[in-house]
Amino acid sequence: MLLTLLYVLFIVVGLRFFEPHVVGIALFSLAAPWTLYELIKNRFQNILVPLAATAVGFLVWFLDSTLVFKVLPVLITTMFFVKFGEAVIFKRPFLAKMVQKTPKMVWSKEKLAYIDSAHVYWLIITTINLVLQIAVLFAPMKIWALYTTVGWYLLFGGALALQIIYGKVRGVK
Repeated sequence: MLLTLLYVLFIVVGLRFFEPHVVGIALFSLAAPWTLYELIKNRFQNILVPLAATAVGFLVWFLDSTLVFKVLPVLITTMFFVKFGEAVIFKRPFLAKMVQKTPKMVWSKEKLAYIDSAHVYWLIITTINLVLQIAVLFAPMKIWALYTTVGWYLLFGGALALQIIYGKVRGVK
């Protein structure tokens, strides 16, 4: 999440002072070593985001288009959309496994079952976010920056709050 804020800040500030291709070179120069580091350290586990940032930097460098910068958050959102879609279609829940990794928290079987039953809900929220991300692709840079830094946090924070409230009302312990 912090990475998204830094990315948007980097793009907005960079484009204020430099041409898109220069910012593309800078992004490529930062993301390529990060990609190599993740490849060497984690073998393909955490490589998608740095690889996408490297590709975006490279494409902006040669295409000299700010629209390419705006595509990276859409790609990340698409990955989440596919992950939730896969969980729903193929009945492969993953959320409970993720929250169980939270240190110093004990999760009841009822709560884990409730979390795993929420994949359709999160698929809908991710779909809304994907539609909004695509819509702001063609908006001015300020609108894109506002939604990408604040808007989607509010969307997901509100959705999480609704899920927690619904769980409390339903009596999940």
